[in-house]
Amino acid sequence: MSEQPAGIRILVALDASPRSTAALTAAASLASELGAELAGLFVEDIELQHLIGLPFAREFSVLSGAGRTLSQGDIERIWRREADTLQRQLAEAAGRLRLPWSFRVARGRVSAEVNTQARSFDLIVLGKRTGIGVVTLTQTRVTGVHPSSRVGPVLALFEDASTSAPSLELGATLARRNGAELVLLISAGGEDAYRAACTDAQTAVNARGIRGRCVWLSALDGDSLIKTARREGAGCLVLADRERFLTQTGFERMLDEIECPIVLAR
Repeated sequence: MSEQPAGIRILVALDASPRSTAALTAAASLASELGAELAGLFVEDIELQHLIGLPFAREFSVLSGAGRTLSQGDIERIWRREADTLQRQLAEAAGRLRLPWSFRVARGRVSAEVNTQARSFDLIVLGKRTGIGVVTLTQTRVTGVHPSSRVGPVLALFEDASTSAPSLELGATLARRNGAELVLLISAGGEDAYRAACTDAQTAVNARGIRGRCVWLSALDGDSLIKTARREGAGCLVLADRERFLTQTGFERMLDEIECPIVLAR
């Protein structure tokens, strides 16, 4: 841990997946821009524990294809190895940018742990699935805080000027810092409302020195956000009013199916 925490704190939920690496990249970029503390969270998912002892639960070797039953000791070793690697990646990313940082390991359900931790942080960056997936033993390494030259657009949700200011600010920051296109997701019930909201959103981001392209969301729900993120090839999705999304029915599915980091602001 570095010496002094910053006033602004950013929580990034990590695991051993490429999407988690992208989330760390986005979180480090925001922390550097905002002068914030970067806090990593690794959740030992208890859903994985529930698999132990079931007759179909197996660990398979990538090289030989042979399978064997999993034990509690195996799961503990996997978790320790992943936590050590993720803490090292976080330390390296923070060290390059001279950011204060911390790292915490918790055990439980991912969504519940993030919800619990959210109260202590200004921003949350999510880049991991909430459900059981493939446990990978191949560790990734963060080679820089900027993504490759081929980076997907930053999608920022706009509902109205008062509540959406944080998502526009963060979206503009990430797009400008990473040389990405900014796409403004406009939630509106009709075409006239969409055009008016698009004008307001574009005026707001123009004042921040960046242009934004509008996309109409006729419905503000998980399915619409998933489809739009896929269609646009999103590199990052930025949402304000995080408590609403964290408690929204279907948010876990959205987190599992959107293949890019999700940034949640207050």
